[in-house]
Amino acid sequence: MNCVPRRLNPSFKRTLPLSTLKHTLGLSLLAFSVAQTYAATPLTPKTGNDVEARVGAVLDNMSQAEKINFTRVDDGHMIPVLSKFGMAGTVAYDSSMGVHVNNATFGAQYPAQTALAATWSINRAKEFGLAIGYETRIAGGQQMLSPGLNLYRTPFGGRAAEYVSGEDPFLGAALGPAIANGIQAQGIQAGGKHYLANEQEANRHYLNVKVDERTLRELYMPGFESLVKNANVASIMCGYNKINGDYACENHHLITDVLKGEWGYQGFVISDFNSVTDAFKGAWAGTDIDMPSGLQFTEAKLLPYLWSGQLTQNVIDDKVRRNLRGMVSYGFDTKLNTAQTLEHTEYGQTASLNMARESIVLLRNEKTDGTKPLLPLARTAKIAVIGDLALQAPSSPFGTANSPPNTYVTELSGLQQLASSSSKVEYLSEMSLNPKASVWYQPTTGKNSISNSGVKAEYFANTALSGSPVLTRVEPGINLDWTTSTNVTNAGTTAVSGFSPAAGAFSARFTTKIKPTISGEQVFKVRADGPYKLWVNDELVLESDGVPLSFDLLDAVAHSGKTARLTAGKEYTVKLEYRRTRGDYTTFLGGIAGVQMSWASLRPPKDLADYDAVVIAAGNTHEYEGESIDHGFDLPEYQSDMITYATKANPNTIVVLHSGGSLNMEPWANKVGASLHAWFPGQQGGQALAEVLYGKVNPSGKLPITIDKKIEDNPSYASYSDPAAYRGDNALTEMTYSEGIYLGYRGYDKKHTKPLYPFGYGLSYTTFDYSDLKLSTNVLTPGSTIDVKFTLTNSGDKAGFETAQLYVQPVNPAVDRPEKELKGFTKVYLKPGESKTVSIPIDSRSLAYYVESTDSWNVDAGKFKIRVGSDSKNLSLSRTLVTLYPEQLTTRDSNPLPAPVRKAVQVTAAQTY
Repeated sequence: MNCVPRRLNPSFKRTLPLSTLKHTLGLSLLAFSVAQTYAATPLTPKTGNDVEARVGAVLDNMSQAEKINFTRVDDGHMIPVLSKFGMAGTVAYDSSMGVHVNNATFGAQYPAQTALAATWSINRAKEFGLAIGYETRIAGGQQMLSPGLNLYRTPFGGRAAEYVSGEDPFLGAALGPAIANGIQAQGIQAGGKHYLANEQEANRHYLNVKVDERTLRELYMPGFESLVKNANVASIMCGYNKINGDYACENHHLITDVLKGEWGYQGFVISDFNSVTDAFKGAWAGTDIDMPSGLQFTEAKLLPYLWSGQLTQNVIDDKVRRNLRGMVSYGFDTKLNTAQTLEHTEYGQTASLNMARESIVLLRNEKTDGTKPLLPLARTAKIAVIGDLALQAPSSPFGTANSPPNTYVTELSGLQQLASSSSKVEYLSEMSLNPKASVWYQPTTGKNSISNSGVKAEYFANTALSGSPVLTRVEPGINLDWTTSTNVTNAGTTAVSGFSPAAGAFSARFTTKIKPTISGEQVFKVRADGPYKLWVNDELVLESDGVPLSFDLLDAVAHSGKTARLTAGKEYTVKLEYRRTRGDYTTFLGGIAGVQMSWASLRPPKDLADYDAVVIAAGNTHEYEGESIDHGFDLPEYQSDMITYATKANPNTIVVLHSGGSLNMEPWANKVGASLHAWFPGQQGGQALAEVLYGKVNPSGKLPITIDKKIEDNPSYASYSDPAAYRGDNALTEMTYSEGIYLGYRGYDKKHTKPLYPFGYGLSYTTFDYSDLKLSTNVLTPGSTIDVKFTLTNSGDKAGFETAQLYVQPVNPAVDRPEKELKGFTKVYLKPGESKTVSIPIDSRSLAYYVESTDSWNVDAGKFKIRVGSDSKNLSLSRTLVTLYPEQLTTRDSNPLPAPVRKAVQVTAAQTY
């Protein structure tokens, strides 16, 4: 893919749709209403008797073989081809950060789903759904495999970036349907995933998650329940792992009893890729499509169960009916979307930018000069920028979420373009790891000297580095790609000729020298698809056995090592020995087949104190985080050391964190001048960050997760403390959700432990006051909705958004319950000095807990504190609500969302384009 850095348009506000202009001006956001006349008319999903009549007519005329083969695909479709009735079959695209077409991104790269969760905005969720649904339609697809509704249970989770729930089920229950409704308003089927308990990648194909029913119902199911009840989502994808002994796609209780039975789900259930392991169990459980290889739902495997009576005909017919309903309700039985030219790139661009702007969470902003906070920065400030993340295209995780942008604004270019002069922003390459730009050289004297600078490379036709090399040459650097036999560095792209790396196993020795410009430890980074060892001055600094961390998506994870103190200006030898022993590493979705090496100083230059501010881009990229593997808690590349050193040199240091979740900030969190969480920010992330740092946009993101001070404090740590224990030949295959209902902030409340930053937290450049809390009634009667009203005032001098949060706290509960739980939120825009009366609805389900013995949601008679504030730890307003009589709500008829919120997550005609 040809990724092109994008320069900010000087007339940017005039060239984008009105929704962007309104955001800049601080007006109410109503996404894309002005653009509806510019795009092809979307198809509207149909329901009712006509659909069922068409489905029944087709079903009645299908043979048994046709029925069985309509429950499996192995040819790239999602819903299978049914040639006899002229149905061509549907095509599904992934996923959360962009539309994948032929291993490239079609349209925009969006921020991660956790970034969307950090916006706490139903408007942004609908805007994203509309944009990615539109791009899916124009790409010629019929289904988008999004949204993801799993919870953020552990900081180790490799796919945290793909899930919009954060750590709270109510947040996901509100944002998930908004996304799905946006996608489906474009005539595209949405696909909720991964059902269920897929909160970690640890040994995901064999992991048995042990979790009690109440915990499942109260935490892990409401997001999916809300998709069914508030979005009529077209499909649900079951996951890889087991839940209480049964694989997710073979779990009759979860799929047939709960999803299709209690919730009345009318859509179809698709397997995660080849996640059905047993034909009978998968069919009986209720999985409707075995994809993408159709290994289990074959005639040879299913017919014997039908003949013996172990499977009844109605089991097969129900699958066919649901799959046909998916075709007919979207009109795909008669006409499919066809690929077109993407004319309106501004839809995705606008959605991506708005998400990025509102997702950035300001965590710390100290008064470093004794008079005012460090941020926002003056446009005339002299700024040093550190970190390869600021120089490169915005990253996305490895695997399904990987979506390289076609056009983008880097964080470095965003700052340079908004500064009063680009010369005010200087990139410190000597402190930034980059395999394209690392400086290597060869000695120019001596018997075996090589005259030009670079790295001496010796390639061997074996994996033992033995015998004479088949090729010796000087490489300008080490950024080698075996799929193209090229080396891409700042010197350009050079070909590796004279031998064929793709032909088989081989080995290579790279020798060179470095001359540090800054005294102190130097960090070396290697990413390779095979074993390697790295020496600096004959000291072994780094080695890897080359064994993949997973067996399904084989990615080459990067590793780092640091040297002892080196002296500026002195020469040091570097030797890297590398062996390519296997050739099946993933070369797409963020993977590589090759070897990369880079180095940088961990300590800053002496003049760092001369800068007005230092911006450090830190955290994870696709090299460390993504599908099929869970990652560690510490920042990679010794970034914590580097941040600490930089802060000592210049206290006006600003850390911009990138990841799908949290990383270890404790070593430096209270020492830096400012810190922000920017997640994986999408193609416009550099622009959004610059706007926030310079104060053009007031930060409004709120944490959808708790950031732990110590990993041991995380409520899940007792049952999941080491991702490495789930890898390798002796990998663990069981995980108990031992914290039960005390996930995230609930667990912190129970233990009275203080996190580094609490759930819902986020600073602003202005201040907001909460006052005058009133309930529409102090007594809840069955079936009623209560308006919780209060006054929100912008008491500062800058306009901005505030997300007010409502938590319910039972008083003297009859059963074990969390101290409080999120049950409502609203995002409000206020000008300086402006006040608004804000209303958040709650109902009986807001007060209820699940009772397994009666399979119901129960509300006890008693008292509940309704608490409102800016985050889970700062709840300044409180009123008491009384329930006079107990209630018992059914799992079928109750809804995770109060009626006004159900209405808010719908997409109106004015919002559809």
